[in-house]
Amino acid sequence: MVGEVRRRYGGGGTVVRPSKKSAIVEAAMRVAEEQGLSAVTIDAVAEQAGITKGGLLYHFPSRTALLSGVYEQLAADWEKEMVSAAGKPASEATRAERLAAYVRVARSMTRAELVFMADGAAHRDLFAPCAEVAARWTTPLPQPGVDDRYPREELRMLTARMAADGLWSYEALTGEPIPQALRVQLLEHIAASLDTTSTDSAR
Repeated sequence: MVGEVRRRYGGGGTVVRPSKKSAIVEAAMRVAEEQGLSAVTIDAVAEQAGITKGGLLYHFPSRTALLSGVYEQLAADWEKEMVSAAGKPASEATRAERLAAYVRVARSMTRAELVFMADGAAHRDLFAPCAEVAARWTTPLPQPGVDDRYPREELRMLTARMAADGLWSYEALTGEPIPQALRVQLLEHIAASLDTTSTDSAR
């Protein structure tokens, strides 16, 4: 998985972004991938990025600011990947198309991204950019109908999202990585259950 993070976040000389701030964020992701979130410190990231501590603090004056920058980059990348998966922006996709894109993008999550996503529950203010993206591509909890019964279609959509999110939880709780081939097949199975060609085209 480390090689995957380096391909996506600029390590190994394969992808280079011009922005110094982006390079620092990429270094933070590599530290998280290799050592976990607690290791993402100003000193460790500066060393990984090949810059001085002062150089890092010029762009991110605190660890909180650095983490905020990581979440903002994650949100931007996440949005871009879901637009690509859906073939259109969220505003032009049906509910099923949006959720299918959300599910399929989960197959390419790196360990570092999973670490930051899991930690988002404890830092909702920092996680806000990612939460906003998720809100655009998924639907809120449904409202009950008569006798507290929920519409079948709403349950179907929510089950698909919970199943996809469950892959993150499984790895976070067990520490056991899901083999990529299994991850892809599970998520394709979940996405197929949404049947984007159905008559459900609610926006």
